[in-house]
Amino acid sequence: MTTLHPTHLPQRGQQPGADGRSALLLADALRFAKNACAGRHDESGEAAIEHPLRVMATLHGDDEKVVALLHDTCAASGTGLVGLAGLRGFVPNRLLMAVTALGHGFEEADDVCFRFLLADPIALAVKLACIGDLTDPVRLAGLDPFTRRRRETAATTAARGLGTTVAAIRMSFTMT
Repeated sequence: MTTLHPTHLPQRGQQPGADGRSALLLADALRFAKNACAGRHDESGEAAIEHPLRVMATLHGDDEKVVALLHDTCAASGTGLVGLAGLRGFVPNRLLMAVTALGHGFEEADDVCFRFLLADPIALAVKLACIGDLTDPVRLAGLDPFTRRRRETAATTAARGLGTTVAAIRMSFTMT
């Protein structure tokens, strides 16, 4: 488990990421995510770490990138509590809240989950990027029909709960 490092704590009045602290946090998040996903694979047989890495690559801010790397770690670690406890050791509370808002699985979202996501700009950006990645037509084509349909249905429900559509989300990713 990664422990809290004093360089992760911003000084009073300092903007997050104002110096090299965000790079250290990003490196710690990547290490944590790789450990949580080690030996695991997604539904298409790809290493589980690939999804968070793709989501991270579509985002711009360091805070969003950290949350993107960590958004699946609680589920990937086998028990959400182990993953969440590990995150508390080095993730600032504002980012931990975003990770927690994303804690519901892709197919387990409900109205409360959507309210948390809509209230947190970092979590919302990561969720939209996550939906964009999980509905990528190339990756969907590699899934069996049942899994593909289940993922498409979950994405449609999530997009609707966030006040948008899968098509609008996908369009934003094809334009970048």
